[in-house]
Amino acid sequence: MLEIQPWTTKREKLLARLRAEPELPDWCELHTQFVDDLIRSVCQSVLDSHSTSPPISIIATGGYGRRELAPYSDIDLTVVPLQEAAPGLDATVRDLFRALHTAIGGGLKLEVGYAYRLVNDAPGLDEKSRTALLDARLVCGSEEPLDALMELFWKTFPIAEFLIYKLDERNANFTKFNDTPLCTEPQLKEGAGGLRCFQTANWIRMAIGERPARRKKAYSWLLQLRNQLHLVAGKRQDLLSRQRQAEIADLLNRDVYELMSECAAFSLELFSEFEEARIRLHEARFSLGGGITAIRGEARAMELAETSSAAAGIAKATQMGLVVPKQFIATSGKIEGLEALAAISSGESALRNLEHSDLLEQLLPELTRCKTLMPRDSHHKFTVYEHTLRAVRFLEEIDPKTFLGALKASLPDISVLYLALLLHDVGKVDQSRPHSISGAEIARELCARWGLTESVCEDVEWLVREHLTMAHFMGMRDILNPQTADEFAQVVERQERLDMLTLLTFVDISAVSSEAWTPAQENFLLELHRRTSDLLHGSSGLPEDPSIYRKRILRELRNEPVSETDIQNFLDSMPAYYLASTPSNLVRLHILYEQTARSGEPVIEIHNEPSLQNSELTVCCLDRPGLLSQILGVVYAFDLGIHAIRASTTNSSPAVALDTLNISFGGRPLPTATANQVLRALKESLGGLRDYEDILREKGKDPERTQQTFSYSFLEGSPSILEVQAPRGRGMAFRISRLLASKGWNINAARVGQWAGRGAAAFYISGENGKPITRVEIDEAMKG
Repeated sequence: MLEIQPWTTKREKLLARLRAEPELPDWCELHTQFVDDLIRSVCQSVLDSHSTSPPISIIATGGYGRRELAPYSDIDLTVVPLQEAAPGLDATVRDLFRALHTAIGGGLKLEVGYAYRLVNDAPGLDEKSRTALLDARLVCGSEEPLDALMELFWKTFPIAEFLIYKLDERNANFTKFNDTPLCTEPQLKEGAGGLRCFQTANWIRMAIGERPARRKKAYSWLLQLRNQLHLVAGKRQDLLSRQRQAEIADLLNRDVYELMSECAAFSLELFSEFEEARIRLHEARFSLGGGITAIRGEARAMELAETSSAAAGIAKATQMGLVVPKQFIATSGKIEGLEALAAISSGESALRNLEHSDLLEQLLPELTRCKTLMPRDSHHKFTVYEHTLRAVRFLEEIDPKTFLGALKASLPDISVLYLALLLHDVGKVDQSRPHSISGAEIARELCARWGLTESVCEDVEWLVREHLTMAHFMGMRDILNPQTADEFAQVVERQERLDMLTLLTFVDISAVSSEAWTPAQENFLLELHRRTSDLLHGSSGLPEDPSIYRKRILRELRNEPVSETDIQNFLDSMPAYYLASTPSNLVRLHILYEQTARSGEPVIEIHNEPSLQNSELTVCCLDRPGLLSQILGVVYAFDLGIHAIRASTTNSSPAVALDTLNISFGGRPLPTATANQVLRALKESLGGLRDYEDILREKGKDPERTQQTFSYSFLEGSPSILEVQAPRGRGMAFRISRLLASKGWNINAARVGQWAGRGAAAFYISGENGKPITRVEIDEAMKG
């Protein structure tokens, strides 16, 4: 067994020399040589003890491979055998790792990073592993395995993927650390102007077949500064804080401000090295794969290739910022599904470049034939094709710091969402059927043509078929009613589909026009996602026993100034859907409203909800037949938009109605003057001073007019849901509510808005004493 104490003493002497000569220019090489000698001693003794072991290479990678070991740098080692199945290999590798860990990790207290690579692993390496091997060198063992690995490594080196990864990595670290060399607390390794800038410049040169540049004075100076930082910190550290700056300045007997000015100057040089290498990509010639070659900043088709491979090459060129001129790229027509998915998931710019090259027509003719197809919905500002590509833009630009950004990052395979998004409206070419149905059939055929797995095919087809469903629930259902989330959870079935449909819904609506997506819709979207996600993760749906909700609210209001008896009486009098969907802070307020209304004085309040771009109107008064119609008549008289209605009535005697409406004026909260006029009209109407019908006539509206043109659907339940669609215009909610009231039915809640370019409303209704309403009764009522 190797005696570690002499090696520990040698390292202590090296550190002592660095303290004595902190600007020693070759200290990293001395330290690297020391580690090389130690590893050779350890590994050679193990290899000698396994005489039957096949040839093995023990390789230094990363900073260790570059001979740049700072005092507390990680020591990255890769073990490569020549023959994977050779006898004795497993025992040899186990003994190697055990001995190295004991000597370096246990003895010297340095971090050791191990990797075990087979020669045939080279084509499938990730970009981080590829980067490490670019600086590989043999430390101990046979050269043969390393030579074989590197031969296959370069033969299968994916130039474009590697370059994109390194550029993205640099940008990400600039964002994470410092994005300019001219900062007061630089990150010496990963920040702008740090050591990684020069290293990445060399990796770029190597990837495109050029020789790496030799170390510059600026690079060597920063290596020394990093050594000094490790020394004063007593650990691995790359952020040069003000405290460490002062300690290093004392160590060097220098003025700290002069030292940091010199640091900034050298960092600028290294940052320029990276910028020049990035520019060099637009001057060099190298393969992008799929018969596409980068030539002086342009992506050109140089040979016949598979359609998907050529598309992947164009997508990579776009990601690298190369120019893709308008050109026809002839291909063999063959499409490999995963390659095609990667190409079409590269963003809007890549898709437009695929269009320039005629590759989008070859990949997705179902989409390109929609280029000039006009939508039938007047809300849309673009053709079906343009709308789709703008939806892709919205998906790309989702802020990663938002909830939707986190949702997007959590998807295991975002390419499924991209493909569904590109196909979601292609069914509009067939006007004889709902486009979601015909589009789903087209999606299934395309997925089969691309040879995608059954699970991917099912998800894409499902997303296309259901791409309107979440928007329908948001626009037509009471989101706060637990029944809504329960029903929606049965549609989506699993979390991944819920997440993808949520993102698809957001970008689809956002791409309709600049006014299409509103704060209110975002609120509904997030709330529906949250409630449905809870159900999918095991939370129960709407309990049949309302006492569960009463107990919860009673606990939350225990310390309120209102007596516990009053709270209990109020909760006992309210319907289950109110208890299930009303937060306790509103219950507190509603109890006070109910007490005032019971005394005979109506409570009518309007307060703005700026985050939702609307106002909330609350009316609490003694109940009477047709009360909601009366309220909606006044709202209609003032041409206000109605977004949601929640109507509750106590089962006490006398019954008290508590109706809440979300309303808007020109898509915004009510101006003060308008709100005051509405309040005055409601007080006069509910107080019996004026008939609401007179108010309608005064505003030029016909109170007797019935809804002449409409269609409806009905979902039986408790309560039942009546969905009505009619030509756009004010008054439909008022007229339908008056019709329902004439039958003696109760409206518990309603959503009013627009759907597919028409006015739409969903009414949650029940008969007298909560009795269910049948389809026969609805059909009879809607005739008249």
